[in-house]
Amino acid sequence: MTLTSAALVSWRAQRAREIGLVQEIMPAGQQVARAMEIAGIIARNAPLGIQVTKEAAATYTEQGEAAAIACIPAIRDRVLKSADAREGIQSFIERRPAVFQGR
Repeated sequence: MTLTSAALVSWRAQRAREIGLVQEIMPAGQQVARAMEIAGIIARNAPLGIQVTKEAAATYTEQGEAAAIACIPAIRDRVLKSADAREGIQSFIERRPAVFQGR
C-alpha cells in the first residue's frame, strides 16, 4: 500500500489523537481560530483555577507524577477556600455568569 503525504500526516494525526497526544485535529488553516476559541473558554474560568492547573502541570513536568499527586491536597484546599470558589457556587445558584477576582 502506498500513502500520499497528506494521508500519512492524517494517519499520524489520528494516531496521536487516539493515544492522547492531541485532543483535536483541525483542517489546515483552521487551527489558529480553534486555538483562540479554546483560549477564550479557558480565560472565562477562574484565574485561581488556571493558576493551580499550570502549577500542577509544572510540578508533574519538573518532579514527576508522584510529586504532582502529592501536591493535590494543598492545591484543592487553596482553591476550595477561595473567594472565587464561593463566587462560582453563588453564580451557579443565581444562574448568572461568574465574576472571578483571582482570590
